[in-house]
Amino acid sequence: MSGTPRSCAIVGAGLTGLVSAWRLARAGWHVTVFERWPGPGGLVALFEVGGERLECFYHHIFTTDTDYVALAGELGLASEIEWLPSRMGIYSQGRLWDFGTPASLLAFRPMPWPDKVRFALSTLYLRHRSGLAEFEKVTAREWLLAHAGRKAFDTVWGPLLEQKFAERADVVSMAWLWQKIYLRGRSRSSSGLGERLGYMRGSFGRLVDALVDRLREAGVAIEFATPVKRVRPAGGGLEVETRKGAGQFDRVLFTAAPEELDRVAGDHLPADYRAALQGIEHANALCAVLELDRSLSPYYWLNVADPGSPFGGVIEHTNYIPAARYGGRTVVYLSKYLLDDHPLWRAPDSAVWASHLPHLAKVAPAFDESWITARHVFRAAFAQPIVPCHYSRMVPPFATPLPGLHHACMAQIYPEDRGQNYAVRSANRAAATLIQAG
Repeated sequence: MSGTPRSCAIVGAGLTGLVSAWRLARAGWHVTVFERWPGPGGLVALFEVGGERLECFYHHIFTTDTDYVALAGELGLASEIEWLPSRMGIYSQGRLWDFGTPASLLAFRPMPWPDKVRFALSTLYLRHRSGLAEFEKVTAREWLLAHAGRKAFDTVWGPLLEQKFAERADVVSMAWLWQKIYLRGRSRSSSGLGERLGYMRGSFGRLVDALVDRLREAGVAIEFATPVKRVRPAGGGLEVETRKGAGQFDRVLFTAAPEELDRVAGDHLPADYRAALQGIEHANALCAVLELDRSLSPYYWLNVADPGSPFGGVIEHTNYIPAARYGGRTVVYLSKYLLDDHPLWRAPDSAVWASHLPHLAKVAPAFDESWITARHVFRAAFAQPIVPCHYSRMVPPFATPLPGLHHACMAQIYPEDRGQNYAVRSANRAAATLIQAG
């Protein structure tokens, strides 16, 4: 790039924002990052258990997450990723079952034999289909009922979709579920040893820290606890206003949700574009985390196929990473996605525990509250885009109608699901596009 270096404000210090900032800074751009929270990482926010840092929201990567692994290599951290086996289960009809392997399917009594055959054949079909079009025009519910059958839907797929998309589960496109199953199949094949999940020693926060260090070394300004109030055209560029004042930039890369983009820049965007941003729905993540003095179950990932449960996933992190790293404590995440109007989304933590603990005792009958050594509740808005049929027509473009304002967010990674790998991929593409345009 020749001439005067370009300037760019990046809104958001999650992985997309940090990686974009690093790519642009290495290309000679002047970069400032604005982040509303006191620290970086977005959904890779951290807390501490037994002296070891840990993600507030459960994290792992797959062997197919090549963008993330490549970035870790650039930062000298690839060798710090451990690729470990994990065990999956499901709670159904009042008890725990192994799940996720052919042998476990054979032993899964809630599903009769004819339905097991339909379940297996439909899953194999999805793993070997590489086209999007046939799945985008039908909801997951419609496709699964037609191909996997009512019993498979009621005992497995339906509760899992509801856990992820709450009351909007019935509108979700089959393309979303197809892509998850297709990628899981590739992950199992590429490892050569069955599925392996990846976790970074000392937490995925280490990669975030490495990026922040590189950015500061490159002279990038990172403004934490500085939410952006307005983005508007000014002086041939764009003005970014925060509580600290306003600054002018050639480009702005906005990495938060579409609704947030509409909030800060909507006055300068066309009505039809604003309506498109407002039409993209999200579910929020509620993650209740327990520190226990003993193990809860034999599973790392336990799906809860119980419509009455206030959580849909029990993720026992220390059945994957040894509890010894966390001072001997067992770490259990209780996961649920909620819409804005759900009572628990804004309820006090005490109400969350009052709803969760009785159901946890159903999943693990031996559980007693005396096992709890600490408890935490974490919330993240806009955590999961809701993807209806033909969502490809709704995906926000990278370039907005306001010259110089660009958008890179999780709502654009369709048909892939949200995750660290796709945040890195989005950042790589965003930075490359800006650098090429100059």
